[in-house]
Amino acid sequence: MLAQVHKATASVAENDDLDLDAALAACLQQLGLAGPHLAPPEPAARLPSVRAARPTVAVLTPFQCLPSGADARQSRPVHASRRTRLTLLLLAFACGGNSGGSGTTTSESSSSPGSPSSPTGPTDATGPSSPTTSAASSDASTNTTGSSTGDPDSSTGDPAPHVEIAGDALRIDGVPTFLYGGDLHYFRVRAPDFDAQETHTMWAATLDAMQAAGMNMVSTYVPWDYHSSAPDTYDFTGARDLGVFLDMACGRGMHVVFKPGPLITGEWPRGFGTFGAVPQWFKDNHPEALVRDANGALWTYSPTNDATQRQPTYLHKTYLAAVKAWYAAAFAVARPHLGGCIVAVQVDNETNLYWGDRFGGVDYSDTALAFYRDFLQQKYKDIDALNARYKTAHKSFAAVAPPTSKPGAGAGEWPKNPWYADWYWAGQAYAGAYLAELQAMIVAEGFAPPAALHFTNDSPFTLLFDDLPLRNVLVHDGPTKNAIGVAGLDLYPKQFTTNNNLQDQPFQADYFTRLYDHHGDLATGPQDFAYAAELQGGFYAYPILGHPKVAPAATDQLLARSIGRGLKGASFYVIRDGLNLDNSDYDYQAALTADGSKTGRYDVMARWGALLQTHGQDLLTAREVTDRVLVLANGNYAAPQGGLLDDLQRFYTMEMPALFGWLAHAGINPVIRDARTLAADELVNFDLVFYPNPDFIDDPTATMLAEYVAAGGTLVQMLWPGQRGADFVPTPASSHLSQTLFPGVPAGQWVWVGPSRSGPVNADFTGYQGKLPSYWYASFWEAPDGPAFAPFLWERTEPFGDNGDVVAYIADDAAGRRIFVGANLWARYNQDDYYILPANELQNSRTLARFITDQAGIEPAVRATGIRHLAWARRSPAALYLFVINDNTAAGPVHVELRDAAALQLDPAANYAVTEALHATPLPAATGQALLSDGVTVQVDGLSTAVVVLTPM
Repeated sequence: MLAQVHKATASVAENDDLDLDAALAACLQQLGLAGPHLAPPEPAARLPSVRAARPTVAVLTPFQCLPSGADARQSRPVHASRRTRLTLLLLAFACGGNSGGSGTTTSESSSSPGSPSSPTGPTDATGPSSPTTSAASSDASTNTTGSSTGDPDSSTGDPAPHVEIAGDALRIDGVPTFLYGGDLHYFRVRAPDFDAQETHTMWAATLDAMQAAGMNMVSTYVPWDYHSSAPDTYDFTGARDLGVFLDMACGRGMHVVFKPGPLITGEWPRGFGTFGAVPQWFKDNHPEALVRDANGALWTYSPTNDATQRQPTYLHKTYLAAVKAWYAAAFAVARPHLGGCIVAVQVDNETNLYWGDRFGGVDYSDTALAFYRDFLQQKYKDIDALNARYKTAHKSFAAVAPPTSKPGAGAGEWPKNPWYADWYWAGQAYAGAYLAELQAMIVAEGFAPPAALHFTNDSPFTLLFDDLPLRNVLVHDGPTKNAIGVAGLDLYPKQFTTNNNLQDQPFQADYFTRLYDHHGDLATGPQDFAYAAELQGGFYAYPILGHPKVAPAATDQLLARSIGRGLKGASFYVIRDGLNLDNSDYDYQAALTADGSKTGRYDVMARWGALLQTHGQDLLTAREVTDRVLVLANGNYAAPQGGLLDDLQRFYTMEMPALFGWLAHAGINPVIRDARTLAADELVNFDLVFYPNPDFIDDPTATMLAEYVAAGGTLVQMLWPGQRGADFVPTPASSHLSQTLFPGVPAGQWVWVGPSRSGPVNADFTGYQGKLPSYWYASFWEAPDGPAFAPFLWERTEPFGDNGDVVAYIADDAAGRRIFVGANLWARYNQDDYYILPANELQNSRTLARFITDQAGIEPAVRATGIRHLAWARRSPAALYLFVINDNTAAGPVHVELRDAAALQLDPAANYAVTEALHATPLPAATGQALLSDGVTVQVDGLSTAVVVLTPM
């Protein structure tokens, strides 16, 4: 059936004259659906978790792929008037499998040339077989990847798909596989004079070093401009011989992730400030196909206004035709390994309009503006509907101009916010349509699943300087990117030279690994699976400022905070330093220096590689032990809006991970979900829901939260109660939430000024009385008449520090229990000064978090007792894994309490072997009862990690 789908995808994607109305009607008839409106799918069943039944996420059918900024919980009409290839591609995926005919796949058998079990490549460059992929290596219980055996599907007797995500794991020829490797830039790891023999020797040595570190995968960009110096000219010889590079990797039994662009970030071709890999000849010959800014000028990525860094607009026909020719050349080189060692293709790279500012910067070309107006027409259908929402009098969609500057301050901006939001989400849709075009080309080249997995990738953050946003960019949107394939994480928690603390965003990896896993279900169906396309393996140098300090300990923590949160595959960016195209140094502080020397970062990677060789297969089956607490994000808040005290891009990308960190430090391990893709009935799995609210909320989310409270759940709204709907005017749903359920009477706010942007609020709750620091601002409220209203935070007035207006309260009456916190008390948990905050401040903050969670009777399953100590658990059928972090600079014992026998599946009567697996250090064995009574204590170096494994004896 998959073969039929992919065959149909290829043919439909190439048919520009397809009668979409007829095809859509035929498809709907095949699927047994009457009419153009599709009903929401039944909630998909999840595998049971180790704590409670894992919540169900509604999985969208292809026709319900979530429109950017929209809500997945409502039935969406299929608009046959949209004649982009995105629609055609999704049509093929929906109907191709039911179209009849036998169909064939392009997957080769495991013994085909280039497959891991049949090495190929130059004999002088082929190293030892990978310890984690060789068929002669240890059995599956201790093998990170297993061998590519092509075992048949046990239910059908047919050969397993070459690559698929199923059963919570990436499976290669049916074998669950933990991909662990790095980006090796063959185009940078080369001789300065491009000598072929020397370059090939460098490639071979690097691949050998990767395997020695326990790595089984290599990924690489394939830069278009490196291989094409003129139209219709391609050079894959000598130092540019991609085929030799692939032969070397495949001959060693390594899996390959192929990344042909066409766009790559990667500081290519000349280091910092350069970007793209689109050949200069294309830009010179086709200025009509390039991005333009709001003034109509050619836009450039370069901060120095370098004209060579102009970039193509995504959907210009001339550009797409050139990409098609490039793909034909690049995939021809890779084709001998199709169905073999190449297991995945990355569809473009960080497709977010070039990290440009959406408001004034990108993209105002004629092609992009035509798409924007088509986007509006399909959303509103009639210009009168748009005018009613915008409060305008446009004569036609063609007359609608986009915003040319970022949203401003003050309530006068509120009526403009739908206009701002539409411009932002049209940009996301433009990126999505472009990715669909590229995917159709890749499929046409034969590289379709299940022969090769498709994925996209994105960094989950906006452009910041410390914690100050610099641009309004298209931040990662899971529903957009997962319509193409699994969205890979790009994690870079250390980027600034302004401090020497371990991470700039300590909880970036924890939070976004969880969120990407949630959004990934849109591509794969319910799976416990996340993949990191780029794990920070160093960082480049800024002009004058130099390198940020990315310590080996930062790499160690990044692995713990991602693998421990459910990452099932990862590639370090980059694995070896090298040379840019102009022979300038590409010094990335990588695991291997430009001359191939090993660094302290390599030692960390090798230590984790050894752990994965022993436990990787089991970790693929492990589920995280979470508490009955939900942190509910809302992707609609990624779009900049005016007249708010919160910068929404910082709110969405920085403050949400900080909230997770605040709770994690208190010993609470919450689940992460996006309100847009959350099934309403999923909320019954949680006793407590945290919802940060910038004071506007869409009606479906407001209604869902109100129903949750009515059903007996405890809701914590943070910052604001949601006084306005999505259009920044009150709606019945927002008013019920902000007035009936959260009855505090508005009494103003105070914005903190000064370098720290913080100020105190008074506190009086169980366990603490005094003052607490808050950040950015505080909202003030007065007690209403009638409802039960119990304040626990107040404005701190001058000059004596007396209580002023209420900042936080509990409302507990017949309507249910609600908690409101009108100040940000968690921001510093995702900033670099988390590492230097006074211990008493962290302790008081922890006490507040536990006071709030106590209101819902939350009893965490696992928690560390020390300040800046973290611990959480993953449970497999065979073992309990405790991931432990010491965020203090000094080494010391970390004590972990094991508090819930049922959730942890600890048998009090059983005996357990206890091992610190990262360093292969045995700890005293203990009974289950002793573990539950006394916990586990492990010695952990400063700013370092431990993985404690408990197995029944």
